[in-house]
Amino acid sequence: MKNSFTLLFTILIVTILSLISIKIFETKSVNSTNLTNKYVYIQALNHLEFLEEYINSLEDVKNINEIKIDNKEFYIKAIFKKVALKHKISLEVKAKNFNVRVQKTLTK
Repeated sequence: MKNSFTLLFTILIVTILSLISIKIFETKSVNSTNLTNKYVYIQALNHLEFLEEYINSLEDVKNINEIKIDNKEFYIKAIFKKVALKHKISLEVKAKNFNVRVQKTLTK
């Protein structure tokens, strides 16, 4: 009888410790994913800012329909649409391997 209680107690402790360790690993995994997404988001914002500066530095945008920039990790593009006398420019930066996309609209 004494051995069976010892065995039951041991199984109970091992089960509790394994459940706690699983929760700890899940939390660390979520934190790691959040840090990665934050890093990719900041990088996408930097690309968007660069694209905006590049477009603002252009003198004439009348003959431009689209700008695409090749990058290993991001789709970077700007689409030009003429609205009345101005150009509406849609900027978009999207990560290839993550669910991160940043957009902005300019008028010039």
